[in-house]
Amino acid sequence: MAGYSAAVKLNNMVVTSLTTLGNGISSFTAQNLGAKKYSRIALGWKAGLKIVFVLCVPIVLVYWIFSSNILYLFLESPTGESVDVGVSFLRIISPFYFVVAAKLVTDGVLRGAGLMKKFMAATFTDLIIRVVLALVLSKTSLGITGIWCAWPVGWSISTVMSITFFKTTKWGEKDKKEIEENGGQ
Repeated sequence: MAGYSAAVKLNNMVVTSLTTLGNGISSFTAQNLGAKKYSRIALGWKAGLKIVFVLCVPIVLVYWIFSSNILYLFLESPTGESVDVGVSFLRIISPFYFVVAAKLVTDGVLRGAGLMKKFMAATFTDLIIRVVLALVLSKTSLGITGIWCAWPVGWSISTVMSITFFKTTKWGEKDKKEIEENGGQ
């Protein structure tokens, strides 16, 4: 468990950073929605994706190549097993930071537009898939590795949902009622 705890700390540092960028996109979206500059919302989304993808490249490389070295910094008494568990987690999860980064930026747009039902649908889908798959896959020959494998699946499906919600939003038209109901302009 120590290796997992250390790896989750490293994971949380990345996801928290990506979430912060998503929060910035949320404010950007709300401001441009209020100003009725709908085309800027899509431009901000694309710029946000570029920023998070550039941020993900070195993180994924470092977590993939130097995962055991980094884990030693977070483990009081590193053992071979604890380091192996942490390395396994980071190597399965880190390549999918690009996926969760896209979700977090897109979710920022949805929140900024007041499209909370869509945001929540994608987020709860992610959580439910991860929990159910973790339970199922951990009982297979994958064992504990099945739990790590559930994360990218949940992230991937919910990212597709969030991007679909974003791409199908008719800015200033169809979704205006939901935006207004949720306090948006």
